[in-house]
Amino acid sequence: MLSLTDTRWLQFQGNYTDGGHVANLLARAESGEPLVDWYDELSQELCHQYTVSDAAYPAGPHLVRLAMAFEELRKPLLVLLGMCHAFSEPLQPGRIPSDVEEAWYFSAKEAIPLIAGLLAQPRPSESDLRYLLSSLAAVSGYPSLASAIEGLDYGLE
Repeated sequence: MLSLTDTRWLQFQGNYTDGGHVANLLARAESGEPLVDWYDELSQELCHQYTVSDAAYPAGPHLVRLAMAFEELRKPLLVLLGMCHAFSEPLQPGRIPSDVEEAWYFSAKEAIPLIAGLLAQPRPSESDLRYLLSSLAAVSGYPSLASAIEGLDYGLE
């Protein structure tokens, strides 16, 4: 996993800024800043209108790490990870450093039991259920299914 202070973050592009800004947003989450102070900006940087940035790849393992550490952040971070996996294109060899790519895929496997734990909670809302099922499909390697489930959100509520 790429340390949040590693200068290699600068070689990754967010949707609006560079990966250094993404690392800073993750550090703010880690420091305990309220979700409302950083989450929307982070989600826009990583996955905006189904466009996944290069910075999502080193960020993915941090999303899972923070979801493990902070129960109150678990659902939004895992849904964001799921969106990134659902809409990212398969990695082309050499697109990102191999250690980042390896951590990206490993973190998806780590997310599966966390998402399953959220699904096991009593009666999630229909919206939460759709987003969690979509995230589960995405991190399990079924991006088309994840996209189809996520698309069910429109017009059902």
